[in-house]
Amino acid sequence: MAAMAMTAGITPSASADQAGYNADYTLFRTAGNVRCIVSDDRVACERMVPGGFAAAPASGSGGNWPTASVTADGKFSWEATPIGGSGNEIAMVNGQPYPSHDWTLLLTTEGTRLSHKGNNGGMNISIDGTTVTPY
Repeated sequence: MAAMAMTAGITPSASADQAGYNADYTLFRTAGNVRCIVSDDRVACERMVPGGFAAAPASGSGGNWPTASVTADGKFSWEATPIGGSGNEIAMVNGQPYPSHDWTLLLTTEGTRLSHKGNNGGMNISIDGTTVTPY
C-alpha cells in the first residue's frame, strides 16, 4: 500500500484531527517508532512508545511528552497531545526525500530530518526515536 502511494505521489488526506490540523495533511511513518504529520503550517512527530521522547518535559501521567512540533516560522515546542490523524501512512524509505506541503522529510541512517523549504528550519529525530534536535 505504501509503495503504491509512493509511486502515485503523495496525496494528503483532507480532515481535521485532534492536534488542530485544519488543513490537508500527510502522515509518515519514520524509524524509532515515530510517526509524523505534515501540513502547510507545521510538522509534528509523535513517539509511539510508552514514555514519549526522553528529552521532552515530564508528563503528568508519567513518562515524557510524546510529541515534538515545529511551525513553518521555526517555533519548536513539545506537546502532550498525540498527533491524531487517520488514513494511510507513508512508510519512509532510507535516503529517499519526501516533499510534502512546504516541507521535505528525509530518513537517513542517523535519523529523520524535517526541513521547511521557506526558511530551512525544522528538526532532526534520532534513528532510535529518542532524541529531537530543533534547528
